[in-house]
Amino acid sequence: MKKVAVIQFPGVNSEYETVRALKDAGMHGEFFRWNDDPKKLDDFDGFVIAGGFAYEDRVRAGLIASLDPVMDEIKVQAAKGKPVLGICNGAQNLIETGLVPGGANHELLMSLAHNRRMQDGKLIGTGFYNENVTMKSAAPKGRTAFTIDYDLNEETWAPAAHGEGRFTTITPGLLEKLQENNQIVFRYDPINPNGAIDDAAAICNPQGNVMAIMPHPERAPSAPMPKIFTSMRKYMEGEALTGTTEPLEFTENRPKTTQYTHQANTIELYIQLIITDNEAQTVQNALNLKGHNLEVAKWVHYEIQHAPGINQDKLAEELIASGELLNTNKENVLAVKDDETFDHPEGIQIFLVRDIEDSHGEAKTQKIHHHIGSEKVTAIKHGIVWAVKSNEANFDYTTLVTSNIFANFHAQTLQNM
Repeated sequence: MKKVAVIQFPGVNSEYETVRALKDAGMHGEFFRWNDDPKKLDDFDGFVIAGGFAYEDRVRAGLIASLDPVMDEIKVQAAKGKPVLGICNGAQNLIETGLVPGGANHELLMSLAHNRRMQDGKLIGTGFYNENVTMKSAAPKGRTAFTIDYDLNEETWAPAAHGEGRFTTITPGLLEKLQENNQIVFRYDPINPNGAIDDAAAICNPQGNVMAIMPHPERAPSAPMPKIFTSMRKYMEGEALTGTTEPLEFTENRPKTTQYTHQANTIELYIQLIITDNEAQTVQNALNLKGHNLEVAKWVHYEIQHAPGINQDKLAEELIASGELLNTNKENVLAVKDDETFDHPEGIQIFLVRDIEDSHGEAKTQKIHHHIGSEKVTAIKHGIVWAVKSNEANFDYTTLVTSNIFANFHAQTLQNM
């Protein structure tokens, strides 16, 4: 019987359903903790990275788990041709590691960004989406290790439960290559619930042995997509795939980091937790595990643009008192107005990260308009400010930009402050 490791990161919540689905498909599923010896993975025939909220989705979904040493070994095992299935949070992990869509050197070629539900060109919803979705198999039968039992255009369904499920990319020509290679394995049909490019619900690597799928094929009293798991078993038993190709030859199309400047008629709010920020601590731990000696702090950042002639002191008081942008019982706030600066000690690198499509800022703009009127506030932009201090001599902070830890440039911008 083929043995499959179900990778357990802190915060996953679908591992038991996954083991059950593997068993029902004739395989032996076994839990494998993230902090176990990664070399033991060589004893397994295949792997599933379970769904849930690994590390509470800190920074962005899938990121911190993708930095764990166990994922380095998963890359080694995938290169041997063993099947790797990433479900929901596991799919986000596979995107962040570069295993999907499968560049030659695991380049970061895509993002799973925050959901944006559109209708007739208008934004009708953001945030967490939890509903059963219908899909069609979009690749030829046997294109991947998980679709040996699926016919082209075969209809199927599964529960979806995610806040960051929108496949997107700024890599020129990548979407066309994925379509040419039949790497978009399942498409939402007839409704796209999150705004993913080309209605993509699942994408594989060129070889077809690694697949990232956002809906949950395992999550129900019995697996709603059992053919994914029977196909996985047949692949491990020796059934060949169709249409395999070489790794994708794309480079990371990383935009240059720009310098943030305070605009006139703008109030900036820098909001920081009074207690320890667990997200900042997690990032610090992840960086230190990579061999750096760094200290990390974090602020929520709002840039509030307002009409000319507004009394900024009074407006800042109204914004804070609204309760929409912060909770003064647990957060401190610093308001930076025109002709002021956000001062910080020398030797600290400050980054501002924003979503390219700032749904959070759009939502806050609407709420603030409700509280204090649209004639005062014209727009609100949301972001996260990261402050990094190195305890190493001559540390090169540009390595943090290229590490993708603070921002996935396919869905976010990063500026120096």
